[in-house]
Amino acid sequence: MNQPLHDDIRRRLGYQSLNRTWAKAEIFLGLTAAGVGLFLGTPALMVDPFAWHQFAAGLALFVLGGYLAMAGHRSHLYQADSRYLAVLIEEMRQLHSKGSTP
Repeated sequence: MNQPLHDDIRRRLGYQSLNRTWAKAEIFLGLTAAGVGLFLGTPALMVDPFAWHQFAAGLALFVLGGYLAMAGHRSHLYQADSRYLAVLIEEMRQLHSKGSTP
């Protein structure tokens, strides 16, 4: 892949550089928080029906963890999408240059 082309595409579209390590950390932390929220909230209603605060905390952790995991996944998708766009542009340029020469 042509890195200057990839950088030019990102600059023209106004994208910021994404950090792959942070995206993986977002996924891991999000799934961990969702798992903790699931194990915290589910037994709260079975043990004591009045433990709504523990259930609410578990539900909040589950929802926010799921959102964080999806945000990390979205970052990976954006990175892959911009790389595929750069490869597509390179292929189109090669085909155009082959077609324009006699």
